[in-house]
Amino acid sequence: MIYQQESGPKAKFDNRGLSIIEVIFALSIFAIGILAVSTLSISAISSNASARRVTDATALAEDRLERLAAMPYDLIQDGQVTEGAYQITWVVVEDDLVDKTKSITVTVNCPNGWKDTKVAIRHLISKNS
Repeated sequence: MIYQQESGPKAKFDNRGLSIIEVIFALSIFAIGILAVSTLSISAISSNASARRVTDATALAEDRLERLAAMPYDLIQDGQVTEGAYQITWVVVEDDLVDKTKSITVTVNCPNGWKDTKVAIRHLISKNS
């Protein structure tokens, strides 16, 4: 017996559904896509957390530098303080680059196991300012 397919507007389609192979293939592609998106999300969260730590450390260093610059010239000296999880250290070198000046280097780092969270800012203060 020979079966002939009809064509045209009266053609009937076989609507039995998808085979198991097609379903497995579609789910595999979907799973790979979800895995890629989740990996990207984890990477973005990690980068955002690292950027926030660097931003916080920079703000603390700038704040400490402004406080030191506002002090009388003769009272500015080395020091260290801890604010939250951050350790702030400043080193004052007199007549480092130019006579009658102090070079202040403020370093902020987080010793609680956060990787690469260290910021250093250097500023020059004149005795006449």
